[in-house]
Amino acid sequence: MATYDKFAKFYDLVIGDCRSSIALINKIIKKNNSKAKKILELACGTGAILKPLSKKYEVFGLDASGEMLKAAREKLPKAKLYKQNMVNFKVDDNFDVILCVFDSINHLLKFNEWEKVFKSAHKHLNKGGIFIFDMSTKKQFKRLTSQLPVIQEFNNNFNIVKITGTNTAATWHEKVFESQKNDKYRLIKEDIKEKTFPVDRIERSLKKIYRKVDVLDFSKDALRRGERLYFICKI
Repeated sequence: MATYDKFAKFYDLVIGDCRSSIALINKIIKKNNSKAKKILELACGTGAILKPLSKKYEVFGLDASGEMLKAAREKLPKAKLYKQNMVNFKVDDNFDVILCVFDSINHLLKFNEWEKVFKSAHKHLNKGGIFIFDMSTKKQFKRLTSQLPVIQEFNNNFNIVKITGTNTAATWHEKVFESQKNDKYRLIKEDIKEKTFPVDRIERSLKKIYRKVDVLDFSKDALRRGERLYFICKI
């Protein structure tokens, strides 16, 4: 699984504005657990999601990358952050909501690792708690792997992204050209692998653990329907 250590300093600039994702998460929580107070985000990265959520909730984060957590601590100096892999995480606390968004679960390349996340999340939820995660589907992989490389510019730096693979497994080839003195650039490369699995298989696994599982598509673009799905799992 990719650690994002090399990519951490550029992550926020590359992903851009998260406000629509945060609004959607708030909407899901309000509808499914309006009394929620404590939130844990798995694969929290730089804290881009947790920071705005911290205005309303007590937030906690977990990530395998030390560099990503370093950036998160700058945003959230008072939050408790754990350096752990989300597959077998274990912390001395329970939560009302556990999040895993931005297709982070797709970074796990074996389905038994997904199932371990489902079980670990369930163990750390309070009564009435919910586990929310999103995933990229075969339809999204098919579109992305057929596209030409994308070039992004930010603060005089450049990121070139080429996605290769199949409908079920894809690799994000990230090449960041970091601006240096005298019109020179430093190349930073990271290959990020992702895997997707059939939705019905995921549902079957979740329903063995959770009392109720809803699978939702919030895309406003008809052409993108079915590319990213959200799972809301209730204990």
